[in-house]
Amino acid sequence: MRRFLALAFLAATLNSLLFPQSLAEIAQKERERRAALKGRKAVVITNASLAKLKKKPALETPLPAPEYPPEEPSPPQAPPGASPVAQDQSAAGQPPEEKPAAPELKAVQERWEKAKEYVELLTLKMGALWQQFYSLEDMTTKDALQQAIAETFIKLEKAREEEDRARQDLENFLGRQKKQESSSIWIR
Repeated sequence: MRRFLALAFLAATLNSLLFPQSLAEIAQKERERRAALKGRKAVVITNASLAKLKKKPALETPLPAPEYPPEEPSPPQAPPGASPVAQDQSAAGQPPEEKPAAPELKAVQERWEKAKEYVELLTLKMGALWQQFYSLEDMTTKDALQQAIAETFIKLEKAREEEDRARQDLENFLGRQKKQESSSIWIR
């Protein structure tokens, strides 16, 4: 191994002694390089210009379009002279329609959906922050990113707890509703 290193060192030394580059040749090459760059404009980046740099999010998602529930067809109307008993008899042959959702049920479901959506949003933000932290092109300080990651993590944990509470509330509400419906039926 020592012989190999000695031979490599000897070859490098002999190469520099046999083919030296004069100072005039080096100066000439530098003049040619500068002449080639003369038409180009150089951009100087300073700390002040970095502070003015506009930050862009790592990930952008479009907002989903609001979904409207489909309109249900109205029940057939009886002729104006028909009695209410005839209307009941005509409706008796049809399958029973589902009860419209109670406003409380809708409110609990919306609360759960919003909580789920907020958790998804914070998860995406957390991923974007980690991506920005590990990215080499970003000019922001790692301390600021670590602070943002810590704050987002705390928000994400709280949002997950709120989602769990909303889901439990929905399950409890549906369970109470089933109990109320089943208590009206007595088996003899």
